[in-house]
Amino acid sequence: MKKLLLLILVMILSTGVSHAAPAAAQAVEYEKGTVVFVGPLDQSMQKQYQMAKGELVSIQLTSGPETGKVVDTFNFVSEHSAYEIKVKPGDKVVVAVTHDLGKTSYYVSDFDRFDYVYVLGGLFVLALVVFGGLIGAKSVLVIAFSVLLIFKFFIGQVLVHQYSLTLLTLAVAAVIAMATQLVISGLSKKTLAAVLGTIGGVAIAGLLSMLAIKLMHLTGLDSEEAMLLKASTLSNIDFQGVLFAGMVFGALGAVMDVTISIASAVYEVKCVHPAISFKELVQAGMNVGRDIMGTMSNTLILAYAGSSLPLMLLIASQQNAPMLKILNLNLIVTEFARALTGSIGLICAIPLTAIIAAMLLNRE
Repeated sequence: MKKLLLLILVMILSTGVSHAAPAAAQAVEYEKGTVVFVGPLDQSMQKQYQMAKGELVSIQLTSGPETGKVVDTFNFVSEHSAYEIKVKPGDKVVVAVTHDLGKTSYYVSDFDRFDYVYVLGGLFVLALVVFGGLIGAKSVLVIAFSVLLIFKFFIGQVLVHQYSLTLLTLAVAAVIAMATQLVISGLSKKTLAAVLGTIGGVAIAGLLSMLAIKLMHLTGLDSEEAMLLKASTLSNIDFQGVLFAGMVFGALGAVMDVTISIASAVYEVKCVHPAISFKELVQAGMNVGRDIMGTMSNTLILAYAGSSLPLMLLIASQQNAPMLKILNLNLIVTEFARALTGSIGLICAIPLTAIIAAMLLNRE
């Protein structure tokens, strides 16, 4: 099993996205900067930009060939648009640099937010290691492996669209389940039961997802990102397959959590009562599973509800809109299908894991 995982990792690292880069250089460059001054426009700049509302922003570049240079730019402010970028001195921003007819211009493109992501990521890893010890350190490794597998391998294969997205999704989910359980729990009957239970639960969730996509005529174009991809660079991507992958990966983490809990409970009962029967062992696993079932299903529903909160507010605000039309919208039904298929897969994983664990542990 270790050799298999090592081989898969080597394949992932050697897999690239085989699409040619554009021949021409990008017209816009992006650099980091820090706002050092925000103030009103003088008369000369007001005539230059011909804008009624706006402000002068001075930015010190902190990356690129012009690091340290202070540049001035006009920042349009109408006080009515939700997409405006209102800055103040000290803010870190992303600066768009354009070169047009020999003239270099600078614009505030967005806030530079990702440095804080590094801080949160560091705190997350620190908490895992401090409170989890060796298991926490192993968790960091399996998280890194899962992220690498999805972003380096899975997304690369989606872009070159050589394989069926359905089979590719299930294969990646199975590899993530095996790698996670083996690294965290080691090679044992308990781990094998958790892996098989995870694969079974995810397979059920995947089957229901495929049926939901087909029967409900879901397009996969339920978000701004998907519609932007469809309208621009990746119109040939199977968006229904991408939706299926999102449903499966969304359920995978919760299913793994449930299966290892059931397998561990059955294992501990067997260690304390070696003479326990198969039926009693399954019943013990189911008793633990019933306690977990409600909270974990609720966890999935709340996770999807939290990510869809603006959507729910939009529905609630439409007092006079016909509910028949709203409830049958593609994006609404997609969210329901995503939450319910994952929850059903999670519930089915409980008896599967309990039965498999009892069979393995009762075998001489």
